[in-house]
Amino acid sequence: MIATVTLNPSLDHNIEVEELKIDDVTRMLNSKLDPGGKGINVSRIINTLGGPTVAYGFIAGKEGGQLSLFLAEEGILNSFIAVEGRTRINVIITERKTGKQTRINAEGPRVEIEDLERLKERITRLGGGICSVSFMVFAGSLPPGLPKTTYRDLIEEIKELGIKVVLDTDGEPLKQGVKAKPFMIKPNTYELQRLVDREIKTESDVLDAAERLLSDGIELVAVTRGGKSAFLVTKDFIYRCQPPKIKVISAVGSGDAFIGAFLLALYRGHGYPEAFKWGIAAGAATALVPGTGLMRKEDFEELLKEVEIEKIR
Repeated sequence: MIATVTLNPSLDHNIEVEELKIDDVTRMLNSKLDPGGKGINVSRIINTLGGPTVAYGFIAGKEGGQLSLFLAEEGILNSFIAVEGRTRINVIITERKTGKQTRINAEGPRVEIEDLERLKERITRLGGGICSVSFMVFAGSLPPGLPKTTYRDLIEEIKELGIKVVLDTDGEPLKQGVKAKPFMIKPNTYELQRLVDREIKTESDVLDAAERLLSDGIELVAVTRGGKSAFLVTKDFIYRCQPPKIKVISAVGSGDAFIGAFLLALYRGHGYPEAFKWGIAAGAATALVPGTGLMRKEDFEELLKEVEIEKIR
């Protein structure tokens, strides 16, 4: 089982317009509501590929109920803690004329320390099936009310259960989280820059930053760079991969897709090279889908045939 924890999930309202007009009426051409949040996206990718997953996190109000229902309809096991307020709704507006996206993200409901303790008890309860969990993914932003050290504290407790932890967040929560030495992190270029407090321009910059993180106790660093070469780095090897050439429709969720497919490949017994291929193919397949929609399995399978990796150390 691969578990995900999304502390600040969302409903993502995807809207298509011909052109976004200021101070004038803009007609909506298409509208779609999707479950959102980085960890939830990881679970959805795993489920799309036929893997076992459970999604943890916080929900609030009728929006939270809708989110839980969406996941249940997709066949995804979920176990959320209900809090006061309303689960946030993020709005993504895509212009067909230009391909540009306008993203408006809400803050989310306030989560108290007592709520976090309830969640912590649930995800660490051995009698709840946690023994079968091989990987646990902590992903996304922190909701109002929780300290920047939240991921660090959670990772330290989960590691004691022998579960490999993956962390995918940004800013100070990431800086604090890596102090707990998770098994894996997957920053993009901008997240990596903020993590190591230096500009990342070249491949050498990427590898230097990754090596520094390995020396701090992280076992595996995967760095995705949009259409540029991605890297998978451990103390024993470095793999590089140039993503397939595609016409990107929306890059939203591609990083989450990478993590979901990568971990499922490891869970099924594949080695790091094959898992890296799975991650790259899933990220590219997701970029072919509008808005916050995630990949189609058939796109993943076709792109997987095109992915080639290179061992450079």
